[in-house]
Amino acid sequence: MKPELSIVAVVIDNLEVTERFISSIKQYTTNYELILIDNGSKDKKAIDFVKKSAEVYFRFNKRTDLAKAWNKGISLCRGKYIAVVNNDTVVPPKWFEPLKETLDKNKKAGLVSPMTFMMIKGIYFKYKGLTNFDKTFSKPFKLVKFKDVVWGEFCVFKKEALKKVGGYSEIYKEASGEDLDICFKLYSKGYDIYVDPRVFVYHQGEATKVFEGEKRSKLWTKNFNLFKSQWKKYTRNW
Repeated sequence: MKPELSIVAVVIDNLEVTERFISSIKQYTTNYELILIDNGSKDKKAIDFVKKSAEVYFRFNKRTDLAKAWNKGISLCRGKYIAVVNNDTVVPPKWFEPLKETLDKNKKAGLVSPMTFMMIKGIYFKYKGLTNFDKTFSKPFKLVKFKDVVWGEFCVFKKEALKKVGGYSEIYKEASGEDLDICFKLYSKGYDIYVDPRVFVYHQGEATKVFEGEKRSKLWTKNFNLFKSQWKKYTRNW
């Protein structure tokens, strides 16, 4: 039977983190396939566990850029909906149903993100001084096109939308920038992006530390500047 939902995650070692992620997916998700992309893991225990846990498994023997790894996973999906997620996340019970409802109720919706700590932080700073936070953000809300974005930690797409924009842009090296870029790609094709605060997904953050310190900061700055150059019309004041 064809799964309704395809879940794509990229993993690099970090067995304990991946075990926790997969445990929550298996416990709280139905009618899905789990596609795991091993991005050059070296820990044999982690490799064996990922192979055993995935409905679909693909391995890059040498670590590649995150956008390329995600696109490989997307190319293997059979579901009508595709969740592209970090493996250091943990899902709650019945997490998919509200997100699916948001996509289905809004014809132009191409992507929905649950609430995460990073999202709450962004909303707090954007709406500083807001006194009615709970009431205002108690239902799904649409982001402002070419202004608001969601981070790439947990994104649920309509498959047709991902297909139309051609997946993630592979011009961004290592990791960062590709998540901002795909938001703008969706906007450019007429799609809307929603955040659904009815679902909260825990995201540990920085579990896979490929780069740290100054090197990481330089990479982020380089990719962010590349993103701005790709979308000059909309990012002049960023």
